[in-house]
Amino acid sequence: MKKGIISSANGDIHYELSGKDSGPALVFIHGVGMDHLTFQEQLAPLEQHYKVLVWDLPGHGTSSLENYHKRFTELSAECLNELMESLQISEAVLVGQSLGSMVAQHFQLKYPEKVMAVVHAPGIELKSHVGNWAKPLVPVFIFLMGLIPERMFCNSFGKHRAVKKEVQDYLARSIGKIGKKLALKITADMCYDLIDPSPQPTKVPLLMLYGEKDLGFIKNASKAWHKKEPASQCVEIPNANHIANQDNPVDFNRALKAFLEGL
Repeated sequence: MKKGIISSANGDIHYELSGKDSGPALVFIHGVGMDHLTFQEQLAPLEQHYKVLVWDLPGHGTSSLENYHKRFTELSAECLNELMESLQISEAVLVGQSLGSMVAQHFQLKYPEKVMAVVHAPGIELKSHVGNWAKPLVPVFIFLMGLIPERMFCNSFGKHRAVKKEVQDYLARSIGKIGKKLALKITADMCYDLIDPSPQPTKVPLLMLYGEKDLGFIKNASKAWHKKEPASQCVEIPNANHIANQDNPVDFNRALKAFLEGL
């Protein structure tokens, strides 16, 4: 395994690269308030056949964050491009988890030639799901969320996104590292991403994965996206919440490997 840090326009980015040098590249992109450790259970099953890249988004884990002057999803996509350029990865399958799905979509729009396929685990399609009337509500929502005490905010973040106690504890610790303020600023950017219209990306193979116990609107969004893209695949992961890859890594990995083997 190769571990390192690259200097990007938006801070120092920590990464870990493992697996088969000559294999197809898989790039995992974690969710808000998390880090690359969320994908530990995915590494061993994939390293034999694939080159696997995990990394910490700007301001997460051991990555720093500078020049936060545009939407976090966009700047993260640009950081990923700098990282792939540095590691000489010309194209990859992107595996985006929640926020990571949005980053993957921005990357796909900006660098379509570098995307072989995308796994949204889970994800919501970038498009205007509601009208511009919703924009003034975003600061109100963020303000109300900001009233929650820091410790309660972190504990609730874990409790409502995972089934397993150890995963809940990991989520509470990891979001505690970045803090409520940054987490909410990123959340606002994610909200705006789902209000503003977005161009359609180049068609590539898609896999939608979601946990059986995830929120209804997220499951419905995955199903609707799958229905819109007839060539895509959609799999529900049993006994799993939002962080399905940690709640039920066996079934998550099985679905992911089946998709990859079919490319």
